[in-house]
Amino acid sequence: MGARLANGFISLLVFLVASAGVTVKAANPPVLELSAELAADTLVVPGQRVRLLLTVATPRWFTSGTRIRLPEVPGLVLLQNQEFAANATEQRGTDSWTLQRWSIDVFATRPGTLRIPGVDVTASVSITPGVSQTLTRTTEPLDLDVQIPSELAELEHWIASPNVTVQDTMVPAGPRPVGSALTRRVRIEAQDVMAMMLPAIDTAYPHELQAYAAPPLLKSQASRGALSAQRVETTTLIATEAADVTLDGIRIYWWNTATQRLSTLTTDDHEITIAGASTTRQLNMLRSFEIALTGLLLLMGVLLCRALPLKRWRQRLSQWLAKGGEQLKRRRHVLVASPLPKQLNPGGSPAGPSAKTQR
Repeated sequence: MGARLANGFISLLVFLVASAGVTVKAANPPVLELSAELAADTLVVPGQRVRLLLTVATPRWFTSGTRIRLPEVPGLVLLQNQEFAANATEQRGTDSWTLQRWSIDVFATRPGTLRIPGVDVTASVSITPGVSQTLTRTTEPLDLDVQIPSELAELEHWIASPNVTVQDTMVPAGPRPVGSALTRRVRIEAQDVMAMMLPAIDTAYPHELQAYAAPPLLKSQASRGALSAQRVETTTLIATEAADVTLDGIRIYWWNTATQRLSTLTTDDHEITIAGASTTRQLNMLRSFEIALTGLLLLMGVLLCRALPLKRWRQRLSQWLAKGGEQLKRRRHVLVASPLPKQLNPGGSPAGPSAKTQR
């Protein structure tokens, strides 16, 4: 009898312990897990895209949208360019887990070891049928090592990208008359960068061309993990003086993140002919003609006055001088007058009031 009671007590104790173990396991399951890692296997330079990969996992399923709160870090730009996560499932033992994989773009603006603090991720998961729970998890801090190689040490601007293209066009082509307009358009396209990281084009124009730059057009596009950027600068040029001018091409420094090498992208120079005779040459010829004609008229006047009655030829001489003076004034007005409308050349000079200050 005593043995039976002892065996029964032991069986009851084992049952209670087993039941307690099962209860603890069911009451505290791993409902939500969060992990993070940096996808940076090579040298990272300022301006280069680095991906911060976040993985949110649950043995149940997600019931609403996931919210990611990015921290503000000096020296780093963190952007969530991905609108939707990549969903997957994973088998862990006998359980099937549901996963969300998010990609955050990280761009460094300076060299050094930069720490990314914890990123808060909030998700709602199913606990039991019809019951959801909203949970927040935080990643562990991560360090990003950013360096400047010797090739970039002396440069102020570069584009860190696996692919960069530059186009520089000028329309219309061929010689242009004074007063005509030309349009110069520079287009820069790159992958794995944001448009705000593409450098501005700083070009000096000669005084024979007045430059009017439009605001640059910036465009960034993200699609299925691919990131591309575009910068377009348009400048209208007004020909103000006859000349042959040369516009320097564009130079862009490109750090190829695929090969870890520096390249220089350049475009051809633009040779522009502004048709028309030189204004300075016209004025010099006019002055020489005026001096010669004035001397000739004076000599003829002296000879006529000595050879003929003074009163009669004095009147004729005055008439000839008056006619010659009027003709000279008309020719000088035609040669000196500006070829441009007053709206484009309010000062009235052949090259405009601001043409000499553009260089």
